[in-house]
Amino acid sequence: MKIIALSCTQRRLPSLTDALLEAAITGVVREVGDAEIQRIRLIDHRIEMCEGEDTCLDPEVGRCTLDDDFAHVVDLAEGAQAMLLAMPVYAGNVPAVLKIFQERLKSFMNARQRPFGNLLVGTIVHSRTMLTEPALASLFPWYLRLRNRNVASACFSQNDHQDLTRTAALDLCVAVGRQLGMTLDVSRSPAVDRTALPVLQSPDRPRCGDPAVSSPSA
Repeated sequence: MKIIALSCTQRRLPSLTDALLEAAITGVVREVGDAEIQRIRLIDHRIEMCEGEDTCLDPEVGRCTLDDDFAHVVDLAEGAQAMLLAMPVYAGNVPAVLKIFQERLKSFMNARQRPFGNLLVGTIVHSRTMLTEPALASLFPWYLRLRNRNVASACFSQNDHQDLTRTAALDLCVAVGRQLGMTLDVSRSPAVDRTALPVLQSPDRPRCGDPAVSSPSA
């Protein structure tokens, strides 16, 4: 089973993003014995900005005409069934290298099979201080457009920690990978040896405007 490991950092190796991504890979491999991991570091490929001419949407053209590594990266994802995506937050949103790649994928908007689409996804977002959750939320319209389904996410803020890899962040990334792997496993064959957790319903609570209910005397 092919799984994309997409690193969206703009730093060269070694990087915190890649360390967190490797932890998630450990988790997914633990659950999917035949996992084939295709690592892709966007910063290692020459991917030019979309020029906005939309010639790629012309049926007679049918592809992006820019000459760079974009087509090669698309080919690397061929046949994948899932994706682990890890990204840093630099300015409250997705990093530029990922935004450029997202816009270039627009060239497949009219295609029946969309690269990096129809995947189960696990997502990891980290930042120095905050804004990880808004950055995570900004990914969901892209996921929906590609018909991807995010099954697990983890957000981390470094704050006063000098090294996130020496915190519980790595354990949570492993958990993201394991959750993705379990979901893939169930999608292939329903698991019969896992105990389903009970659904707990909280008791009904009075709503605004309901008649007041007197408390029982002590």
